[in-house]
Amino acid sequence: MTPLSSPRHVWTYRILFVALCLVVISFKMLPLGLDEYGLPGPDLLLALTLAWLLRQPAVVPLGAILVVFLLADFLFQRPPGLWTLLVIVVSESLRRRRLTMTEFPFLVEWSAFAGAVLTMIVLNRLLLWMLMVDLPSLGLELAHAIVTAAIYPIVVAVSKFLFGLRKIGPAEAEAL
Repeated sequence: MTPLSSPRHVWTYRILFVALCLVVISFKMLPLGLDEYGLPGPDLLLALTLAWLLRQPAVVPLGAILVVFLLADFLFQRPPGLWTLLVIVVSESLRRRRLTMTEFPFLVEWSAFAGAVLTMIVLNRLLLWMLMVDLPSLGLELAHAIVTAAIYPIVVAVSKFLFGLRKIGPAEAEAL
C-alpha cells in the first residue's frame, strides 16, 4: 500500500487506525496482571495516535481521536473527556506544526512526542488537583510518561515496517 496515493488508501489507513486502537483498548481491559510488577505500562493508544498523526496526518481525523479516547475514558474509568481534551489539543497542535517538522530527523520528532506526553501528564495532574480529585503518586505518573516516550520508536517501527506507514516529505506535506 502506498500512503495517500488515493482516497481509498486514506480510508484503509483510517479504518486500520481505529481497528488498532480498539485492539489496544481491548488488550488493556484484559486481566493479564501486567501492573503487578511495579512499572506502569506505556500508553500505547497515545503513542499510536501521535505516531500516526506525525507520520501521516490525513489518516488520523479529529473525529476518530475524539471517539476512541472518549471510549477509553469511559472504559478505563478516567474523568470523562479530560484526557480526551488534552489529546485533542496536543494532536491538533502537533498537526499544525507538522509542516515545519517534516525535514527534521527522527530524534526531533521523538523529543516532540516526549514533550507532548510530559505536558499532557502535568496538565492532567494540575486539572485533577484543581478539581480536588485523589491523585496517584507523581513518581508513578512520571514513570508512565517515560515508559510511553520510550515505546514510541517501537510503535513507529511497527507502523512503518508492518503497516507501511511512511513519513511524508515536505513536498507531500505542502500538497496536503
